[in-house]
Amino acid sequence: LTDEQMSMASVLCERVDHLTTGLTSEKKPVIAAIERMTREQSFTVLNRFAALRMCEERGIVQECVQNGMQSKGFHVYLKVAGSGLGDQYERYKEFLFCVFGEIAVDLGILFDRFFPFGLLFPREPALQGLLEVINTPELKTIWAEDETIGWIYQYFNSVEERKAMREASAAPRNSRELAVRNQFFTPRYVVEFLTDNTLGRMWYEMCKGDTRLKEECRYLVRRLNEVFLGLGEKAPQHTETDEHLSQEELLKKPVYIEHRFKKDPRDIRVLDPACGSGHFLLYAFILLLIIYEEAWGDTESSKSVATGKTLQEDYNTLDTLRRAVPKLIIEHNLHGIDIDPRCTQIAALALWLKAQKSWRDLGLRAAERPRITKSNIVTAEPMPGEEDMRREFTESLKPRILGQLVDAVFEKMKL
Repeated sequence: LTDEQMSMASVLCERVDHLTTGLTSEKKPVIAAIERMTREQSFTVLNRFAALRMCEERGIVQECVQNGMQSKGFHVYLKVAGSGLGDQYERYKEFLFCVFGEIAVDLGILFDRFFPFGLLFPREPALQGLLEVINTPELKTIWAEDETIGWIYQYFNSVEERKAMREASAAPRNSRELAVRNQFFTPRYVVEFLTDNTLGRMWYEMCKGDTRLKEECRYLVRRLNEVFLGLGEKAPQHTETDEHLSQEELLKKPVYIEHRFKKDPRDIRVLDPACGSGHFLLYAFILLLIIYEEAWGDTESSKSVATGKTLQEDYNTLDTLRRAVPKLIIEHNLHGIDIDPRCTQIAALALWLKAQKSWRDLGLRAAERPRITKSNIVTAEPMPGEEDMRREFTESLKPRILGQLVDAVFEKMKL
């Protein structure tokens, strides 16, 4: 092996060792760990190529996957690189690594070549097979859809595999089973209802009902006679009961809404603690685009905790704000957690593509778009299984009860 391959092999071996400690219920934990590690690597490869195909469709990158080794972007690369990199496969591989590196500036969680879940690259026969599947004519229309990457995740694990897991054990035996068995695609109306009545409702109350979200949020719960209270105002006390009133009369009664202080949108936090493919966060992104524009135009808007200034002070024109908003939303507002690293890849990619689409709608070419240098999508790894390391740590804690507490927490949070 080359020095680079030896380094990768070392990291992969460490990953197998780590997974083995969490698969003690398996008859052959090492083999199970190797199989799981292989699936992690292959899923990252699939995500990368699917992501590049989606980027091509959106004009973010030159053609690099759509026609495989005949792609226009690859031919441009060859004019610069020449033939000093080995055969055609090796040259195409190096070309793709360059593309990965370019996108990794914005999307390191998926395209970072040294990310532990994406160290391997398919050999030539596997690469050709993958390109044939991606470029199947029947799939041509799906690459323009935002949900495509989520569909890939949903169907990567087969129904038969889930069935076998449930037959083998009533409860998930490890973190991967927990992720696969509880993998559900939330219907769009549920996403809208919950987001409309959390993020949407909060902004609606801050604006005392004067917001475009009334039209955008079709599931926002509103009453016929809402009264927004000012700062320090209290709702009047009612002495009579409502027992004798009809349903229609009850609905017409005034509903008093407590005063809610306005926030600069950059200080609003949205968290999906089991984000999956980012379905909730993608919808929140749409609402936040409206919220930012309304906040910029509000003469009574508050200053940001982050910058100490209002949006208008930081962005002197609405056009300047619109260019900045997709980056602001991803870096400041949207947070996601999942126990499945594949989910974090997909959710981060979906949000990044959403930002690119927003910039494209503004007429910005790829070179003119801001760099997204930070996202808030993280993997919540299960508690590490190396008990000897944990014991060494907990036994050093004083007083002893702290170590006992850590041991109890680890035990409860194995999954």
